[in-house]
Amino acid sequence: MYNFFYILAIALLFTSCKTDNKQQTTTDEHSTKYTLDYEGVYKGTYPCADCSGIQTSLTLNKDKTFVYENVYLGKKDGRFVYKGNYTVKKDTLTIQQNGKPIYFWIGENNLTILGDNLKPNTDELADFYILKKQGSFNYQGNYATFNETKGGYEQTLSIKPKEKDFKVVFSATKVKERENCHFEGIGKMKNDTLWVDISYEKDKNVLMYIVPSHDNLGVEVFTLNFEERFAMMLYCGGGSSLAGKYLKNTITANSIGVFNTQNTIAEILHTLPNVQIKKKVGYGEFKDDLYDDYEVYNHNNQLLFTLTPKDTANVNQKINTVMVNSPFFKTDKGITVNSTYGDIKKAYTINGFTPTREYVSFNVNEINANFSIAKSKLPKDWWNEKTKKVNENKIPLDAQIDSFTLWWIDKVIIK
Repeated sequence: MYNFFYILAIALLFTSCKTDNKQQTTTDEHSTKYTLDYEGVYKGTYPCADCSGIQTSLTLNKDKTFVYENVYLGKKDGRFVYKGNYTVKKDTLTIQQNGKPIYFWIGENNLTILGDNLKPNTDELADFYILKKQGSFNYQGNYATFNETKGGYEQTLSIKPKEKDFKVVFSATKVKERENCHFEGIGKMKNDTLWVDISYEKDKNVLMYIVPSHDNLGVEVFTLNFEERFAMMLYCGGGSSLAGKYLKNTITANSIGVFNTQNTIAEILHTLPNVQIKKKVGYGEFKDDLYDDYEVYNHNNQLLFTLTPKDTANVNQKINTVMVNSPFFKTDKGITVNSTYGDIKKAYTINGFTPTREYVSFNVNEINANFSIAKSKLPKDWWNEKTKKVNENKIPLDAQIDSFTLWWIDKVIIK
């Protein structure tokens, strides 16, 4: 769906950018106070006419130098880096790309790319031309390479504090009964980057870096010097490498991946590139139940989970519910959206059942989760007419769940 819009956007960008009264007013109302704190790293994903997006980062240093990086997703040799000096005049930032000026409007913790006429794009893809200023990243946690296939090959990463540093452990799925990758080391933080020495030789250092991924959903791992990349293969078999992108994928009672109960929708919107989050209208069991659903995708446009606040039209609320959409995310006991009733019953205490119009729902209070199974998957005697309760023993252990929802504010209590 995006490619059609990307083609349209490229044709319009920089050549026929237009403005309206609303956009102009917004720009004029912003004070130059934001220009006093513009140094930092900004990220976003531009639309692309012939690829799935252009991952962009712009680093503004205090000495007035910049690093501007564009990565054309899916393109071989699609990474381009530009360096130089930038200038700021009022609310406009200017950098040079191959001798051509590129303009940005400086907003509150963001940069908006401008056309040659110094006006922002105002069409339906306007939000995709905004770069967001990056904050600090919480490295602690468990990560894995993205794989939605049950039993598929997966590499994992664990990062835990150890005194002033971090203990870093890489592992991988067993191949022929042997762990395919394994490495343990100490990560030292410098300039918001974790550095790990992976050298086999005592008198030589080979530094591997761990940095937040472009979308802040995990981390990216590689070596500082490209020619040293083969050192990351020494700890793996079959041509595998420690290098790659790892996403946080753990579900707890209070978190999923990098997000938790304390995050507001506004924080989610600022964390992710705009191309990776879609706002939709959600519907409840009754026709008047309408919600703001925020679908979160990875950079390959695969749906991960859906975040919903309690009320509509208020991004400053905390997350009320999380619909888990991808089997990539799992609890510490291995429960995913692809689990069966038997899997859940074996892993957790089930705290109660209730029927809805089309489903039978049950709770696991230990992880603030609610699961549902379609009535069509159940035998006719799933309901006890005398007790007016669900016959839980009649639910097949191999019945596949249809939904996995985390309730973080209005917890559903079923007795």
